Amino acid sequence: MNELERLAREAATKHGLDPRLICALCKVESSWIPWAVRHEPNYKWLYGKLEDGYPGTVDTELAMQRTSWGLLQIMGAVARERGFRGWLTELCDPSVNLEWGCKHLRWMLDHNNAYGLPDFRIKPEDLAAAWNGGTRIVIDGKYKNQSYVDLVVKAMVNYQ
Repeated sequence: MNELERLAREAATKHGLDPRLICALCKVESSWIPWAVRHEPNYKWLYGKLEDGYPGTVDTELAMQRTSWGLLQIMGAVARERGFRGWLTELCDPSVNLEWGCKHLRWMLDHNNAYGLPDFRIKPEDLAAAWNGGTRIVIDGKYKNQSYVDLVVKAMVNYQ
């Protein structure tokens, strides 16, 4: 097990998440590249008053909230929503990225559990679908983002 996988497993365990899922998400989202970034200019769910208390200019903050960062490719706006206050570029630090990414996935599990099920009954596929699409959407027995979910499930096999 390499250092990044060890960090991912620790963060997952700290937040009560399946370490295999977190490792698989890192593989699928960034190929385990800590400095991976992707600007998504059409991302529309921004967080907070952009001129209030964040480092940098409003234009920089707008661009950074619309960017996915690091191992888990957490959106800048999502990190802000979960309480991250520093420069969003810090999300390229593996420990920071895994902490805030796992914190958000845990929040999704706790606050969007429309199934009313205990954690152990929610399938990793449901969380993978929600991570990628913001929520779990099933149409005719398949996830709306089924190809993404399939990639994550396939990657999970490598992290037993």
